[in-house]
Amino acid sequence: MMRYLAGAACGLLLLALASCGLVTSTNRSVFFVFDVSGTYVKSVPDATKMANITVAKLLPGDWVGASQISACSFSEKEIILQRQLPTTPSLAAEAKRELFNEFAAYAAQVKSAKYTDIRGAIAQASFELKQRPEEKRFIVLFSDMLDDYSKSCDTSKIELDLRGIHVVAANVIKSDPADPQKYLDMLKEWEATVVAAGGTWSLVTSPDLLPKLVTGV
Repeated sequence: MMRYLAGAACGLLLLALASCGLVTSTNRSVFFVFDVSGTYVKSVPDATKMANITVAKLLPGDWVGASQISACSFSEKEIILQRQLPTTPSLAAEAKRELFNEFAAYAAQVKSAKYTDIRGAIAQASFELKQRPEEKRFIVLFSDMLDDYSKSCDTSKIELDLRGIHVVAANVIKSDPADPQKYLDMLKEWEATVVAAGGTWSLVTSPDLLPKLVTGV
């Protein structure tokens, strides 16, 4: 009987701590990258919705960043937002709502870029994540993964450092449905690039799978 009461007391204590905002997670940072080049810019509204679904599953104390893939992506100018969720659950919920609105506002006014500097965007996201103390680090790419570098900003040879970072390719639009092998080969090449840089790779084909991959929920 005493053991039962002790267990019940512990359960009540955990509930109390949670309501006070003392049970938190500060071990995850997620950096979303939106491709705004060419026709993929039309997919940005759907991509931001996928990002919102993932943000909704994050815990108080987690960190969120976002940038875009444009003609020259390795730049602070391409960063959309950086935000750490408060450790108090009620304040974290409010911060999430603000993030939802920021993503929606971004999607409503986003402009198309002529070139596609994917490697530069990955390098920028990696650089930002390397400054973070969180143990689990994610880069979520919303792109067709077709790079197209301009002569004035060719980062195709830049060395990537993705150690400790999990790269997730999400909502990868099939630009040429008549050539499935080209699509599959492209994904294999990007996976090889990420792994060679010390990172890990996943492909997400369904919106509901992204938050599960990032948060486990």
